[in-house]
Amino acid sequence: METDAIRQLLTEIRDSQQTLEHEYRRVANEALAMQREALELQKQAVATQQQAVAEQGRSVAMQAQFGRLYRIALAIGAMLVAGFVFWLASLRI
Repeated sequence: METDAIRQLLTEIRDSQQTLEHEYRRVANEALAMQREALELQKQAVATQQQAVAEQGRSVAMQAQFGRLYRIALAIGAMLVAGFVFWLASLRI
């Protein structure tokens, strides 16, 4: 009789260990899937940041071009104003 109780107890222990092992595998697989998803999201974030940096570089280059054009237009405008002032001064004489 004692042998049957021991056998039943060992069977319950084995079944509990199998249940625990299945649950551990399920949780480990879920954790792995979440880590893979997080890695993919990080890769997408890095790609998006690289695109943003490239766009900022292009924006800075365009601002530099507009700055040069502005200085040129300002210089031409100043020369036109100076020429107009000299022309007006020459009319008085």
